[in-house]
Amino acid sequence: MAIFYGLLGGILYALAQTSFLTYLHPDLKFIFVFLLFQTYLTFNLAQLGLKNEGEKFIPFQMISLTIRFILSVVFIGFFAYIHTPNLILFVSNFFVLYLCSTNFEIFGLLRNLRRF
Repeated sequence: MAIFYGLLGGILYALAQTSFLTYLHPDLKFIFVFLLFQTYLTFNLAQLGLKNEGEKFIPFQMISLTIRFILSVVFIGFFAYIHTPNLILFVSNFFVLYLCSTNFEIFGLLRNLRRF
């Protein structure tokens, strides 16, 4: 998880140093930190499901995905409420990073489901 977010942060930093800066929202740092926190929270919740030989892994994983979705909607709603400039760019940056991190979690989920 740390390697993935380290690489993603490095890529975002490199993009911010190029002419692609116009495609990045100024609040991208908040999005990155939020998704990092959200992944850490849901990862720990899913790890609770692996206790007792993975007896409740799938329900805990579904709960963590639901929490992830609800937190994301609240996060976007908060920034829309405070009238973030260029909201469409903010939402598009959020969903690109959200899909990248969710893709990473899906690969981890598939790896763990093969054990069942």
